Amino acid sequence: MKWRVTYRGKDGQQTDDVFEAASRNELFKALSAKGISAVRIAEDDGKKRSAHKPRTKTQSHSKVWLFALAVAVLAAGGILWLISGNDSGKPDKDEKSERPAKASTVEQPATKTVKTSVEQVQPEQPEKPEPPPYVKRPGQMQLPNGKILTFPPPKEGEIRKVYANGRMYECDHLGNFKDVTKRKLFKTAFELNFLAFAQEGKPYIPVFLKGLEDDEVKKMLLKNYTPIGDETEEEWAELKAYDNMRCAALDYMDQGGKFDDFVDEYAKFDRKQRETRAMGLREIMTLYKEGKVEEAKQMAEAANKLMEKQGFKPVQLPPHVQEAFDNM
Repeated sequence: MKWRVTYRGKDGQQTDDVFEAASRNELFKALSAKGISAVRIAEDDGKKRSAHKPRTKTQSHSKVWLFALAVAVLAAGGILWLISGNDSGKPDKDEKSERPAKASTVEQPATKTVKTSVEQVQPEQPEKPEPPPYVKRPGQMQLPNGKILTFPPPKEGEIRKVYANGRMYECDHLGNFKDVTKRKLFKTAFELNFLAFAQEGKPYIPVFLKGLEDDEVKKMLLKNYTPIGDETEEEWAELKAYDNMRCAALDYMDQGGKFDDFVDEYAKFDRKQRETRAMGLREIMTLYKEGKVEEAKQMAEAANKLMEKQGFKPVQLPPHVQEAFDNM
């Protein structure tokens, strides 16, 4: 099969030539092998076509001169038209040039632009109902953060102490709470824990007492208490216990002892004191419950003498038992 191919030669001129190839793909391969880039490809029907003749320099120059001549003629005619038309078109000074009347402007009423947004398209969400007001119930307490705590009320005539939200409360048998939180008489952790250490049965944190330099401990123990001005009897009793323990610790260190050893020894002494007192109270209450009031009283007197001999505090009897002993 023959194909007529139009392509550009190395000189840039278009050239027509006939190639034989079994198919168009085979033709492309052959042209590519010869470095020919085809412009047009068609099947050859055997008719002779005139070769494309390139323009000569003479033809191109003649066309340029013709174009320049036409532009000059048009420019000359335009200048003549402007001169003749300007003179005839000037209006007389007496004559008023008719001007088109200005169109009357009618103010249209301002139209409101309605802004549409996603929020307007979406249906309105129903408002959440506010929680009902808190109604206090017996044994219930509401904290500042809204949390409600419930404690079972004690029996009639008894008081139950509860600790909540960093405060101490007393709850009666009706479920009413009373804030009995003690104010801090001291500011530093050492002083607060030493105050608890000086009172029997009060919890303290040993890490705030032990492991300190004795010189630093002496400075803190020699620091005088600054009165608040309205101390209660209970607070003065605590301060007295603090002062007694402070003097004992300073005497112990003045004799060459270390403060950490003083804390350990007194903790052992206090534990033994409480155990001995608890054992004596148990024996006294057993006799009292059996109806042996006289024997219980004698047991209490003997136990307190023994406690005093060992430097322990006396046995604390329940109020009703102490009243029964006093009435004998």
